[in-house]
Amino acid sequence: MHIHIHDQTSLKDIEDVFSAYYPFLQLRFYKKPHKHFETSPEQERLSEDVIVADLLHTHKDGILEIMPDQRIDSVEDEFLKRFGLSIQILKKEKGVWVQTTGLDSYSLKEVNEFSKNDDDAYVVKDYDEGFEEAEK
Repeated sequence: MHIHIHDQTSLKDIEDVFSAYYPFLQLRFYKKPHKHFETSPEQERLSEDVIVADLLHTHKDGILEIMPDQRIDSVEDEFLKRFGLSIQILKKEKGVWVQTTGLDSYSLKEVNEFSKNDDDAYVVKDYDEGFEEAEK
């Protein structure tokens, strides 16, 4: 996946591209960076309609390549290092979006699968598909 980030890119644009590739994960932007395995306070969350130019004092323009085997913490670090953007990656857990703080050393693909497997709609679908009776 490639995300083109420039001054006029909104945070929602970045979130939408990310979620299109990882439907069971979300990106959220925060005012300050966090340490590995730490949460970001919800009161520091940035609005989706903010554009990159409003957050940065210097011009940043580039393409961020994100691969499925990248670890959560490396993706978060890359956003901060390359674009000065503090993010958290969230996964759905029992129907609620939660920060992936304890999963920073796992890959995006793994955490997306964890979240998918926690989604009741997919568990029921997988269960039903696995137990269809064979025709005689």
